[in-house]
Amino acid sequence: MRLSRIAAAAVALAAGGAALLPATAANADTPDLGLVVPLLSPMLPGQSGWVGTMWAAADDICGLKVTASGANVTVTYPGNTATFASLSKADTLKAGAMDYTAFKLSVPTTAPIALIPMQLTATYTEVADGATTCVGTKKTVTANATLPVVAPIGDAVVQKTSSVTLTRTAPAWTQISYLGRKSGVTNFRVTVTAPAGMTVVYPADGTSSGLNGGPVLGVGVEDYAAVRLDATALKAGTYTATVKATWDGGSSTDDLKIVVA
Repeated sequence: MRLSRIAAAAVALAAGGAALLPATAANADTPDLGLVVPLLSPMLPGQSGWVGTMWAAADDICGLKVTASGANVTVTYPGNTATFASLSKADTLKAGAMDYTAFKLSVPTTAPIALIPMQLTATYTEVADGATTCVGTKKTVTANATLPVVAPIGDAVVQKTSSVTLTRTAPAWTQISYLGRKSGVTNFRVTVTAPAGMTVVYPADGTSSGLNGGPVLGVGVEDYAAVRLDATALKAGTYTATVKATWDGGSSTDDLKIVVA
């Protein structure tokens, strides 16, 4: 069982991809499992999201359970495992194979822009030679990883929907998507100023539309507001509507191209 066997397996399976960064196992007695890339996906202050970590095995293993921890980082695991993360396909890995685990990380809005050290602990059973069930030597390996917390760039909210297509046969509910980039986007509402001849209806015959997921647009979260657009009185062609989003302490105004067919 050599750590180099892990690297060789990873390189063979990820040939042509990005260079693999070495992960240092804290327990030198268990190098038959290793973290392939110890750099986690970057997150913004206030963001919550699922993060994947790729593991490579140099021996047959089973019963894999991975937990994660880091200063001021909240870790949540999949609902079917609750207190740990397992592999995407099962809890076993054959020698020379790779698979990933996933867990949800939440970074507080007050988190500084920094590289946060994370500790990943994997417990598993090294399958005994000739065994057909999960029996063998129980082991634990700890790997160090890094979670980059990066500064948000640009506007607090980005309108992701730039164009929609309508027919002249009947009104249609249209989804306008937004992405949150900064914290504090609350009481989010959307209004649409339509071109002449087109009518706009909001949910419950209101005066604006809220987000599908509620009044808060979280950091790194994409959600949509729905409006009903009626283009039955228009000729076929391309039109422009003005979409205004407002929230506590801010607003944005963007164009929406509407193709009427």
